[in-house]
Amino acid sequence: MFTMRRYIFTGRERRLLEAWIETAEENQETRNVLSWIRQGWPGLADDVTLLFKAVRTMMKRRRWRGYATGGSEFGSALRRAESVLTLARRGVDT
Repeated sequence: MFTMRRYIFTGRERRLLEAWIETAEENQETRNVLSWIRQGWPGLADDVTLLFKAVRTMMKRRRWRGYATGGSEFGSALRRAESVLTLARRGVDT
């Protein structure tokens, strides 16, 4: 059986990035994660865009199961994420 991966960053990578965003402190581990982000950004951005399109299509076709609906907080989160992705592709700080 196939399952969708449920994460991009490990817990350690999340902690490193959150600390770097808050304090701007860097160490070699942080620099490694930032390098991976720069290298992986184009493909990851395409995948996230495709994910959003698939979710929206599932909602329109009433194939979305569970608690998330267009009017839920999930719908708002999806719109915010799409906006952030669009701004990031344009090179605007978010």
